[in-house]
Amino acid sequence: MRRRILWSLAALSAASAAVLYAAPAQYLGRQEDDLLYIIASHAIAGSGYRLFISPGQPPITMMPGFPLLLLPVTWLAGEWYAAYQVFCALILAGLPWLLWRWLRRSLGELDSVLVALLFATSPLVLSQAGAVMSEGAYTVVAVLFLAAAEAGRWPASGGLLLALTQVRPAGFSIFPAALVRPWRERDWRAACWSVLPALLAALVWYGWSLSAGGETGEFQELRLSYQGQLWLRPLAVAFDNGRYYLTAWGASYLPLCWSSRAALAGAALAALALRGAWRLWREERARPAILMLAGAAVMHAFWSWQYDRYLIPLLPWLLWLTAAGAGRRARWLLGLLLGLQLAFHSHRLLAGVADWRRPELQRTYAWLRGHSAPSDAIASPLYVRDGFYARRPSVALPDTEDCGRFAQALKRRRARFALWQKDLDVGLTLARTATIQRKLERARSHLEDPRRFRLAYENQDEGSRVYELR
Repeated sequence: MRRRILWSLAALSAASAAVLYAAPAQYLGRQEDDLLYIIASHAIAGSGYRLFISPGQPPITMMPGFPLLLLPVTWLAGEWYAAYQVFCALILAGLPWLLWRWLRRSLGELDSVLVALLFATSPLVLSQAGAVMSEGAYTVVAVLFLAAAEAGRWPASGGLLLALTQVRPAGFSIFPAALVRPWRERDWRAACWSVLPALLAALVWYGWSLSAGGETGEFQELRLSYQGQLWLRPLAVAFDNGRYYLTAWGASYLPLCWSSRAALAGAALAALALRGAWRLWREERARPAILMLAGAAVMHAFWSWQYDRYLIPLLPWLLWLTAAGAGRRARWLLGLLLGLQLAFHSHRLLAGVADWRRPELQRTYAWLRGHSAPSDAIASPLYVRDGFYARRPSVALPDTEDCGRFAQALKRRRARFALWQKDLDVGLTLARTATIQRKLERARSHLEDPRRFRLAYENQDEGSRVYELR
């Protein structure tokens, strides 16, 4: 028994070390939101929750949970941005231990350690090591929430659900998991303790956002994603998202040359996970976790953005149910998946992906710094990232159909240059027909109007163009 515990501790230590060694897997700002979280945390520490990098300082309308979590780093480290990456890497590195603690009750010692190792060395996880993103913190709170919900500690589970919904709006998909036990026991007081704090906080936040002059960012994104689309659009989005996530999960265990078969591999694993959910549903303690995963799967099916990192909060429970579906063969299956993952992908991410380590528009940013004054604002689709590396104020591209109004809006925002990056991937589902993609293409066509804009700089190697307002 002592030898088994020592082996588990050594394996978990190796899992955490892998995450820390891979960090930072991406340069700060590659995902845009990472910089926005840091800016939001500085705004909370300052005079108000406003985007101080933009002229006029518009309100920040994203949920404040994760920027609040970063607040101690902001107070201690200020503008030493590596501290944020270290903080987030430590959160992600601690997850294998939490997962092992939760999983060993249902899977046993060896299988729970294998799942923790599979999670920590997954390319989905290693690619986000050190990224200042909310998925790691959200998953930590989700494990704590499940422990509280399973034990019937309703005030604690209600507080943790509040934290989940504020860290990521995806937390609202956990409401069925929070209510399953109070509903079955007809304990309405426990039901109120479970969900009312999160609902009240969301209403207060939505009211503040509207009063500050902006719509809550996540609600605005959801509205824009289906605006002006056919009624069948949600079904098409769900189908494409399902294909994407099954492919991303299955590809973790296949060589790159077999990527065309990744969706089939993901589907096979998903079928095993469904079998595991069916087997475990009769266990009262398992139901919150199953419903949490089901709610997240439904939400991501219809959310019109798709990123590999969205799978991180789902991966532990997918692996748990896959092991349950495999039954007595679980450890052999988990061991095989771990070996395949390490052989085909983990080593590559531990070594580091060169293209992710530095900004891809470095020469363009250098040109902007050399040809603009510190007060000249830059407009672009990824304006937070671009303004940060160009060291200039930055604004979003206006959403107007008329080119004249588009140019006037940029002038009101004190923008002198507009930056466009070729083949920009913003993670849209069904990107060719997405409403936001059409808006981006319309903005690009406005920038090419010679009556309003002049092409001031072009870098074909970086795929960038800089337009100056006339």
